[in-house]
Amino acid sequence: MRKIGIVMDSTGYLTHDILEKLQIRIVPLNVTIGDETFPEPELSNDILFEKSSHISGLSTTSQPSVGAFLQTYESLFSEGVEEIVSIHLSAAISGTLRSAQMAIDLASNPNIHLFDSRSAAAGLGVLAWAAAEWVEQGLIVLEILNNLQILRQHTELYFIVNTLENLRKGGRIGGAAALVGTLLQIKPILYFNQKAEIDVFDKVRSRTRAWQRVLDELIKTLSNGKRYRICVIHVNVPKEGAILLNELQTRFPEHDIRLFEAGPVIATHVGPGTLGLAFHPWPFP
Repeated sequence: MRKIGIVMDSTGYLTHDILEKLQIRIVPLNVTIGDETFPEPELSNDILFEKSSHISGLSTTSQPSVGAFLQTYESLFSEGVEEIVSIHLSAAISGTLRSAQMAIDLASNPNIHLFDSRSAAAGLGVLAWAAAEWVEQGLIVLEILNNLQILRQHTELYFIVNTLENLRKGGRIGGAAALVGTLLQIKPILYFNQKAEIDVFDKVRSRTRAWQRVLDELIKTLSNGKRYRICVIHVNVPKEGAILLNELQTRFPEHDIRLFEAGPVIATHVGPGTLGLAFHPWPFP
């Protein structure tokens, strides 16, 4: 059986216990605040927002360097890994996959398989989590990639933001949608559309109604009777995230439900107070 390594960029936001248990390697994106640049894992949301309050404009983000990918890949090969599955942020909103491909062209071993999650945050993280569990189960790379293709179609991600302004300024969503959101004082619910771009799923008048709208989508999906892995995501509102986690665990005890915090890269684009929900059937298939 070939030894397989799983690589994910830092925007998947799995917790340390999952990363360590399943030996998932992380390649960090970068956040620039004023004239300072940080690899994402070295920056907390608290520090991001504190530092950002002292600069004009927004902080910015950038994809990992080719060298960062190459170093990660070569490190795995030196440890005896024979094939790598590298799972990343949607190519429609980031150049991360492009950097990874350039690193593959330079790598000493060509057995590196890129996979576009067509998502972000927990929508990406749950796919890398699944892939690493399939490695533990003894699946070969072809089986893992085939499973990922199918599971990606059944992975849903919704997030509720307080404003679309950060996304508009960062070029991640159309300016017209941001303008509508500002004028109507709505709470936009965002998702990744069929082009793997961030889009508006719905516009709701209050945060409570927005969460209920997302919950309705979850309940509709769970009606198929399958077990699901469900991830609550928050940006710098851990108490609110914990309340929602407890609500879901109480209502749906038969499912695997976890809480995660989206880090500074995603936080830069969605702003503080964002909440999200990602889910897909698990175990799979």
